[in-house]
Amino acid sequence: MSRLLSGPLARLGASWRPDRAQKAIDAAQQSGLAAALVVMGAYFAVSAPRFLDGANLVVILLQVAVIGIIAVPGAMLILSGYIDLSVGSVAGLAGVVFGGLAAGPMPWGLAFVIALGVGLAWGLIQGALIAYGNFSALIVTLGGLTGARGLATLIQGVNVKQGFGNGFGFLGDGSILGVRTPVMLLGVVLALGVYVWHFMPVGRHMKAIGADKDAAFANGVAVRRIPWVLYMVSGLCAALGGLILTSQIDSATAATGTQMEIQVLTAILLGGVSFQGGRGTMAGVVIGILFIGVLDNGLVLLNIGPYYADIATGAALVLAAALDAFYKRIESLPAGMPGDEPEAGGPAAHEATPALDARSES
Repeated sequence: MSRLLSGPLARLGASWRPDRAQKAIDAAQQSGLAAALVVMGAYFAVSAPRFLDGANLVVILLQVAVIGIIAVPGAMLILSGYIDLSVGSVAGLAGVVFGGLAAGPMPWGLAFVIALGVGLAWGLIQGALIAYGNFSALIVTLGGLTGARGLATLIQGVNVKQGFGNGFGFLGDGSILGVRTPVMLLGVVLALGVYVWHFMPVGRHMKAIGADKDAAFANGVAVRRIPWVLYMVSGLCAALGGLILTSQIDSATAATGTQMEIQVLTAILLGGVSFQGGRGTMAGVVIGILFIGVLDNGLVLLNIGPYYADIATGAALVLAAALDAFYKRIESLPAGMPGDEPEAGGPAAHEATPALDARSES
């Protein structure tokens, strides 16, 4: 790894380099948020005795399951320097498409696959415009947010489809080996996310793109294809989340997923993924997801109105932005430690830098 940092990859920026300073920043963010989560949980446990009930803890996991499923590819996009604001609307669109098809003679299984395909296709189009057309990710996905919601409302019409049967109901309310289905799906998505983020070359490539896209391209990283694929996965996971919510309420409505993009973005940024890209860990994202779930659940148990919950979520988002700016300032400070520099003419000064193993992926 030290060889990768001594040559052209140094241009990828300090936020990409896994040096001791960067690891310390990541650890500080994760431990700080984890401590805040524990303190908040302790407060809710004292103020609302039902908070620690087993049934309520299951409710928290069910509440964060959909947010977590969507947040995993969303965090990878932000790590790469992109963003997807359309996830909530895509979730609603997938649910309405499923409802319209399953309410007719079509088997619910086929309708389920088509609804997932709608989310995948939506992400494919957005990703192509952004990654290959060089459109603004903010503008394209903001347009996707309003466009998908409007299309869902148009498809729904005046009649809300409902009553899809026990087979589809298993998606939102069933259990596998004693674990609720949405929680099981969240575990699978998180496991895949951890593997891709921390154990596959593409994880390093996402960080490289977010840190310095031009330098990453110069070193063979697939700077267009990776974001494009991530947008497709984001659309697919948003559709899955929408179908889970549709299953839980046994009703397909265009309102499904409203403001979900705010919760997803807040969880990602609280988890320490830099909004400018190039920095973050999946462990931090998991803590951020749990933080949002515990906050929402605790406020409900304390009988605090939904408007105050929205204020709390907004405040958490602003706090996440402030922390991101703070740690960005820390990153800009000299990261070298006395004695870390190689001696002039020493072996490190003459080591050749191997190329990124991304060329095989390009």
